[in-house]
Amino acid sequence: MAIKNVIIHQVRRDKTGEKLTVQLRDTENNIDGLAAVLTEDLLDLFSNASLSIGEFQVLDDKEAQPVFEQKLKKYYDDDAKCADFAGLTKELSKRFESILVSKQLTSVKGGFLVFYQYETRGNNWLAVAILNKTDGIDVSKKLDVIASQVLDLKKLHLGAAINLTQWQTEMNSRYIRFRTGLAVEVRDYFEEFIGCQRDKEAAKHETKELKKAIRTFATNHYEFTEDQISGKVNTAHDFITEQQKEGNQVLLSQIANRVFPDQPEEFVKEARENFNLPEDIAIHKASLRAYKKISGRGNGIAISFDSDMLGREVEYKDGVLSIKEIPISLKTALEEELAARKKDLDKE
Repeated sequence: MAIKNVIIHQVRRDKTGEKLTVQLRDTENNIDGLAAVLTEDLLDLFSNASLSIGEFQVLDDKEAQPVFEQKLKKYYDDDAKCADFAGLTKELSKRFESILVSKQLTSVKGGFLVFYQYETRGNNWLAVAILNKTDGIDVSKKLDVIASQVLDLKKLHLGAAINLTQWQTEMNSRYIRFRTGLAVEVRDYFEEFIGCQRDKEAAKHETKELKKAIRTFATNHYEFTEDQISGKVNTAHDFITEQQKEGNQVLLSQIANRVFPDQPEEFVKEARENFNLPEDIAIHKASLRAYKKISGRGNGIAISFDSDMLGREVEYKDGVLSIKEIPISLKTALEEELAARKKDLDKE
């Protein structure tokens, strides 16, 4: 993973109602001058699994191209090479400024627009992060402690990363990872700037489909018991959780290698063809919890069920556990046991 180009522009105000300060660079920043920690922080900004995912789109018109996408097509060739990175980012920064002015968003402070292109896993990405400075402490040449301000690279409030490779090849419609903040006003103007529409159901759908894919593959390709199949789902849960903690993307091929190490390619093929799963899977936290089972054992009783059944097929209230739909095998065993007991009583 390496940064190829980087440039910083300024479109910001310190206080609400103040005029925007606009300062645009004519040349790229020197990559060689980037400290290793700065490079690492920039690359980590969009690795968080909680980012929104979407595509370029103007409202519900899939044929219309937002301004941001038009600029990319103007400057990028088919190999994701930019003819003039400084020129592209200056035009995009002016677009950012025009939205703040035209919408009269006097309370939006803007910030330092950090544009950078990087490559990872064979894909080219273009990222833009809206950053601001935070108070810090520095030391002078005389070793005096002095107040200082530095770019806050640990908090991404606004930003987007476009997978240029997937966008150009149209591999899928989930090539933008972005964060727009919580305030509606901020979210709306930033999504207008990027021209992105979030796929609100992608994470929930893909998390559920991944679980189905694992269970189906485990059932069709192995002579597994139900507990062994559940174990495969549990392995996926633990791996995904591990990836999220480390800030990594959740990749289908990596899940395949962890869950089905003897048949990873076969699993990936079926997951893509039968469940329409992409390589970069969006994870929905609540749906991921359903990968784990709720279980307990004691006093001669052992109960286990998928956590997403709680509140639906299984209810728990005031210390009483109720099962609406009893599994056929359990129902058969209960009926056979009751019939045997009745038969024994009749003989007495």
